[in-house]
Amino acid sequence: MSAPAGLAGRPAGRARPPIIEHPRALRSRPAAWIGCHGNPDRCLSIGGWHSPICARCIGLLAGYPLAVAALFALGPPDLERALIGALLLVPAALDGGAQALSSYSSTSARRLVTGVLAGVGQLELLGGVTAALLGAVHG
Repeated sequence: MSAPAGLAGRPAGRARPPIIEHPRALRSRPAAWIGCHGNPDRCLSIGGWHSPICARCIGLLAGYPLAVAALFALGPPDLERALIGALLLVPAALDGGAQALSSYSSTSARRLVTGVLAGVGQLELLGGVTAALLGAVHG
């Protein structure tokens, strides 16, 4: 019996991104629903409990309500906040990119923090660009 696709041994000298190691069929349902790779080595574990979703995705999900709170506190986003939102995506991109392209291994705490920043950044960027487009169309 052969291993499921994606779990077979790696060809010598060829590194693959970690997401390929856990195909959708083997990920937990919550992880698959949100598009998370659900790699157990990147999921949060507190005491004996292990999250089915990776630390960065938990951070993203935690960042969304913070961005909604910013909407209520600061009003509708504009292009300046969209730029700030784009900058908030950079730490997650650098951390995740370094992990995918090198032997660098991030920590759960770093993944969680960069995920929160990226969650806020995504909604600020989306809201700011949407507001600018609507303003341009409707004058």
